Amino acid sequence: MNIQVLGIGTVSALGCGIETIKSGLEGKINSAIEEHKIATADGEASLKVYTAGVSGLDRFVARPALRRMDRFIQMALLSSFLAVEDSGVIIDDRTRIGIVFGSGYGPLQTTFSFLDSLIDFGDKCASPTLFANSVHNSLASHVSILLKVQGPCLTVTCFELTTFSVMSTAINYLREGTVDYVLAGVGDEYCDVRGYATHLSGSRGSSDIMPFSFDECSYLPGEGFVTFLLGKVPTDKAYCNLIRCETGRAEISGDHKTLFLAANGEQDTGRFYKPLEDKSRRLLAYSPLYGGMPVGNGFDIAIAALSLKEGVVYPFPEQIDDITGNEGTTKISCIGFDRNGTYSLFTLAK
Repeated sequence: MNIQVLGIGTVSALGCGIETIKSGLEGKINSAIEEHKIATADGEASLKVYTAGVSGLDRFVARPALRRMDRFIQMALLSSFLAVEDSGVIIDDRTRIGIVFGSGYGPLQTTFSFLDSLIDFGDKCASPTLFANSVHNSLASHVSILLKVQGPCLTVTCFELTTFSVMSTAINYLREGTVDYVLAGVGDEYCDVRGYATHLSGSRGSSDIMPFSFDECSYLPGEGFVTFLLGKVPTDKAYCNLIRCETGRAEISGDHKTLFLAANGEQDTGRFYKPLEDKSRRLLAYSPLYGGMPVGNGFDIAIAALSLKEGVVYPFPEQIDDITGNEGTTKISCIGFDRNGTYSLFTLAK
């Protein structure tokens, strides 16, 4: 059974909607990168951060309903609405749609804000709203309520393997007939504590992510959310088929002539990408568009699906290659590694 990518919704440093990703790939717009000041033992340090904006959510949700939602929930909510809108699918039976969301780090800003309120005001006066939104499943809960989704709802967190867990679970739901559609989404957010950890990891003074400098640390944190509407029946607006989703630690199997790397300037994982360099393969990395995050390969999947639908591969950032009709280029694979060398591999085909 082929799993169809029916619609994609993105919230990233490039903006909101899959068209902003396309514009970034074509060099028409630049990522929003802000400079943050990080307090360290050696004084204040600067760190560049890929910052996602949340605009346009009031098209789908009344503003009063957004009052108790933090930015991370709004990112997940907006990307989900955009994915359904992008697909053009009318879902009449909301019991036949499920949600599988994942985050490498979870709602960091809200979690630390809740801890601050606990420290400052004690157990009895800590913020109940912050506590509720600090729970990892709060993203999926808000989305299920506002989209009236009544099927299974699950949230997973396993750092760099999060995207694999989300997609493999969504695929199982569809193949087993549990639902007809799945909203599969992944994302992460930035907070100052994450910035401090990035500073300690050695990314001091980095100005650009250099994904192919595998031995150097050029990691810059990013944030955003990407949601896919997956289904079993193709539509006129469908992007492509998701034909493979696997994980392992041995050498990757199969013929992968076009391979998207989730390399993001992090040395701990960069060393695992280096052996993939092969003259017979076309290797690309798009983290300089969306920033570094554990679920960055979710954005790679979105870019691969867009590439297959448009019939082009977008080498970042200089040129565009026509792939229509070329052998091996109607199939794109995306790979990411965790710090133990375990890979997640996704293959999409037109």
